[in-house]
Amino acid sequence: MARPRKDADEPGARERIADAFWELLECTPRSAMTVGAVVKAAGCNRGTFYYYFSDLDVLAASAVREEFFSDDALVRAIFGALVEGDAGSLQRRVPRRRLRRMAVAIRAGERRLVDQTIRSEVQRRWESCLCAEGEHLKPTATFAIQFMVGGVLGFIAEATERGALPCPLSPEARAYLASVARATIEAVADAQGMTPVEVLACAFHD
Repeated sequence: MARPRKDADEPGARERIADAFWELLECTPRSAMTVGAVVKAAGCNRGTFYYYFSDLDVLAASAVREEFFSDDALVRAIFGALVEGDAGSLQRRVPRRRLRRMAVAIRAGERRLVDQTIRSEVQRRWESCLCAEGEHLKPTATFAIQFMVGGVLGFIAEATERGALPCPLSPEARAYLASVARATIEAVADAQGMTPVEVLACAFHD
């Protein structure tokens, strides 16, 4: 790691850079963002930027992960949609700023990064709940979870891009989501040698 520049020692330099990223993303496509614009908005210099981040891609990945997963709210909300068939889980469980920044990231061209980050964290959470340390989910369980998560994320992204989030579902759509959620839990339980009740208990343990 390079020697830090003077302002890297100032309180919150790293946080200011991350905040500048989100500020710029509000009005700048990710593809048009530059390190120069970030450091100007953050009130620091390039040396400080490169002390913390090797490039803008690393900054983006770090900012998304820290914003969405500084606590367990988003993973639990995705779990709610997944295992309860509840599309309103996001609005109730996720801080408004986090939802807004998710929308900002998607609209600015970071849909793939958001999708990959959330998929990875949800998978990690399932494995921590259902598997012994060092073990992984069975392939069928992984497929069922990722298939369902992909559907939920696709719905969120599409609604976000239309500016329609939150997006209430019709009774028919809610019933369909609930039926798919039940099928997902049954598939995971069968693959892991558990009962659906045991899977649900593990998924929501504190």
